[in-house]
Amino acid sequence: MQNLLIAAVLAWFAVMPARLRSEPVKPLVMATNQPDTTYEGQWQRRVYAEAFRRLGVPIEVTLMPTARMTAMADAGTVDGQFVRVFGYADAHPDQVRVEEPIYQVVFGLWVSNPALNLPRLEDLAATGWTGIYRRGVEQCQNALSLALPSDRLTDVATTELGLQMLLAGRVDFYCELDGAVLNALYLPEFRNVTSVRQLATFGDAIALHPYLHRKHAELAVHLATVLKQMKADGSLERFRREVKYELTGQ
Repeated sequence: MQNLLIAAVLAWFAVMPARLRSEPVKPLVMATNQPDTTYEGQWQRRVYAEAFRRLGVPIEVTLMPTARMTAMADAGTVDGQFVRVFGYADAHPDQVRVEEPIYQVVFGLWVSNPALNLPRLEDLAATGWTGIYRRGVEQCQNALSLALPSDRLTDVATTELGLQMLLAGRVDFYCELDGAVLNALYLPEFRNVTSVRQLATFGDAIALHPYLHRKHAELAVHLATVLKQMKADGSLERFRREVKYELTGQ
């Protein structure tokens, strides 16, 4: 019995220094410009919470404007970013792309009038329609400026304003990313709107990837594997359905 007691005491002293030196695991700080009140914001948070849970890595999500997020990510103050385009690392060499994209977005023309049809974007000039796009969305501005004179095309400050003008019949179409339109349509003020539909798309689909600071390059490889698994097992689409139902009841 005495020998067992001595062995237990020695074992306790052996592990005590390691306990004293140990610190709580710091969460990985992931930045986003999407509030958790939006459709995309809630969906993205749910995806990353599950992905990092599977990796056994605690995370903390921080909300900030895009420009600040860029600066803090480059400085390593935040560990990663929810979504950036494929070529983002070309101008930000300290950022490592997670090779599995989380999802894709596409630019399109949105209408509310059920009578409107447009076989090709090239046919837009002959329609007589007027349209708008969100200020700063260069893809819409560049594509539409080639098809329409300036008196039939203008910009607006927000997606919500663009949809309000569309629903009021002040314009025929609104050019925007599909994700941004869904974010707005799932807000309470548009909850009963059913007439808005995507009339046409243009350009290639844009893959959006998670990015991590280069100090987490190894983790980026594992995150890509987990995201691929989550796509295969249907988790990403299941989260989309859940968030949509919670926001709209549908």
